[in-house]
Amino acid sequence: MKNIDWLIIDWGTTNFRAFAMNKNGTLVKKTERRLGLLQIDNNEFALALQTVLDDWLGEYKSLPIYMAGMVGSAQGWVNAPYAEAPVSISHLAQKSVQFTLPWGAQATIVPGVSYESTPKHYDVMRGEEVQLFGLQSLENKESFVAVFPGTHSKHMYINESALSSFTTFMTGEMFSILSKHSILGMGLPDQHASITAFEKGINESGQKPLTSQLFATRTHRLFGNLKECDVLDYLSGLLIGEELKALTSNRVYLVGGEALCCRYKTACELLGIEATIANGDDAFLNGMLQIKKALNDDK
Repeated sequence: MKNIDWLIIDWGTTNFRAFAMNKNGTLVKKTERRLGLLQIDNNEFALALQTVLDDWLGEYKSLPIYMAGMVGSAQGWVNAPYAEAPVSISHLAQKSVQFTLPWGAQATIVPGVSYESTPKHYDVMRGEEVQLFGLQSLENKESFVAVFPGTHSKHMYINESALSSFTTFMTGEMFSILSKHSILGMGLPDQHASITAFEKGINESGQKPLTSQLFATRTHRLFGNLKECDVLDYLSGLLIGEELKALTSNRVYLVGGEALCCRYKTACELLGIEATIANGDDAFLNGMLQIKKALNDDK
């Protein structure tokens, strides 16, 4: 405990992660729990957090806590209104919500970001903005594009050190729904990894409107153009290809889990997009450190 000066909490709808940090922003300890917001009864977030910290650290009650993710949503602990893009790290810090925990320590919740792409059409995120600014600090770049693969994949544009715009793609969720609950995944045998089927999906994506192109997942199977065990890799290629063809840059960072980022990198290479994989945890922790510095005017 002598080496721990502050805590970071990444609290989403299904998962909970806590990081114990030293004064220099170096990770000392980490814990993960299946304790998402959906598992908290009667809004007893403080009690749930205290239970985890009592079990994990013991002596923590004097440590400030910085939180990000859906914990700051209307369904979370404290509703932290979105910061509006374009937004800088200092603006994001200023919009953070601070309050005192029941045991006397100070808590800070990062607000997330909204973006009005066209009048009255909005996009939102909570958590990825922290990773984005952490990546910017680590890479020391004023302008770049980052893709965050996942259930709701994000394409984010940094210009002159500010998050200027972003777009969400429901790629991961679409794959899950279509593969489990539609005719496209019905009655399939065990699936094998097939780079050939995945590349076929990438190459054929965008040729027709998506709801029409998706039906090729069925007809390729019926007419023997796909092996029965390769169908879902083709479907994955269609969806990821459709998403990546919306990019307006041929050079991107991929931020997130290694396996999914590697899949996106393969797709990028096929489409002539230069992709660099960045570690999501490193970006997140550095982003929270930058927000902490901005709040405390600590350069």
